[in-house]
Order: sequence, then C-alpha cells, then structure tokens
Amino acid sequence: MMSYYSRLFVISSLFYLLIGGILGIFMATFPSLRGILHFPHAHTMVIGWISMMIFGLAYHVIPRFSGSPLIADCFQKLHWWLANIGMIGMMSIPILQFLFYTHLPSLNVLFFTFGLFQFLGMVIFVVQILKALKFLTSPFSKPKACCNSCEDQKTKFNTL
Repeated sequence: MMSYYSRLFVISSLFYLLIGGILGIFMATFPSLRGILHFPHAHTMVIGWISMMIFGLAYHVIPRFSGSPLIADCFQKLHWWLANIGMIGMMSIPILQFLFYTHLPSLNVLFFTFGLFQFLGMVIFVVQILKALKFLTSPFSKPKACCNSCEDQKTKFNTL
C-alpha cells in the first residue's frame, strides 16, 4: 500500500492535470488569453502534473525496487507542502504580474520565493532518492523495513 504522502502526490498530480487542461481549453477558446495563460499552463502541466506524479510514484517504487528502507514520511510531507505551495504560487503570480505589473513589481520577488520552494522540494526528493538507491548514506536515517516479511528476515539474520 502506498504511503499517505505518496498518494497525496499522485492525487495532487491529477488535480494539476485537470487545472492544466482547463487552462488549455481557455487558451484555445479565448486566443487573447494565450499570452496570460501560457506560462501558468506550462508550469501546471510540467511541474504540477508530470513532476508530482513522478515524485509520488518514485517515493513508492524506488525504495522497494532497490531493497532500501522506505523514505520517511517527514521528508515526503515537507516536500509535498513545499511543492504545492510553490506550484500554486507559480500558477497565480504570472497572471497577477500580467494584470498588475506596473503596480506590484514586488511580485517578481514573490515568484522567486515560490520557485525557491519548488527547488527546495526537488532537493529533498533528489537526496531521498539517492539515499534509497544507496548512493548516499546518512547517520540520521534509521532503516525501516518495507514490509513485515523483510522485518522477519532481518530478525532471523540477526539471531544467527
């Protein structure tokens, strides 16, 4: 069974797929909105739909396929929050920039901040996946068995 946050990544991905589709329909229906909606549409589809799906599935599959401990929920939770807050900001700020650019130049700083949230989430993902692939080791990570049978085998080998 998938962890709670792996499932949230997949559900978020499906949400962003629908939002990206709606933005695409608006761009096709109202060509005058293409300039405003192109950037949010692209970010929603690439970062929101594709990346979130990859994050959720990778957190679930890679530790199991590599025989590594599961990735701790605290890292997945932090990544999920950073990614979604960043994604919502990266969808909405370009629209606000287009509408109010001369009045709110500080939106550039806000957009950078949301992009930084996205990047920090990606750093968490890369580090956790590299650890799952046994490329990185951390003295702070306590191994956790992926299932009860793995835990039983671990206990058997320790008693021999």
